[in-house]
Amino acid sequence: MKRPLATLLTDTIILGLCIAAILWISSKTIGSGSGYLQVQTHDSTYRYSLSTNREIHVQGPLGDTHIIIEDGKAHIHDSACPTKSCTQQKPIFSASGWIACLPNQVLLTIVGESAEAMEVDDVTN
Repeated sequence: MKRPLATLLTDTIILGLCIAAILWISSKTIGSGSGYLQVQTHDSTYRYSLSTNREIHVQGPLGDTHIIIEDGKAHIHDSACPTKSCTQQKPIFSASGWIACLPNQVLLTIVGESAEAMEVDDVTN
């Protein structure tokens, strides 16, 4: 059974629009992560620019967690946790990446540069 040319053209246009929509959504959600590293501990939340190389030390219930930001990527270099599995995680650099040190209650995530991502929804003490 042969399909008419108009049907094939319509199907091709719809497929192209779907692919374009998927690519656009992916670029907005996964993004380059060129924003900020958010570090959450058991009692505080901190944000650091990924564009500046630095070493950070935060305190968790078990002790010090040493975080390194280098070349737009962040990773946990050392932690006071017993297994140290968080130190073996790959560096994160995009909004889909995160690293957690559960025993020491430290969570690293990437947040974007947009004003919406930097807004604070609520403040607690």
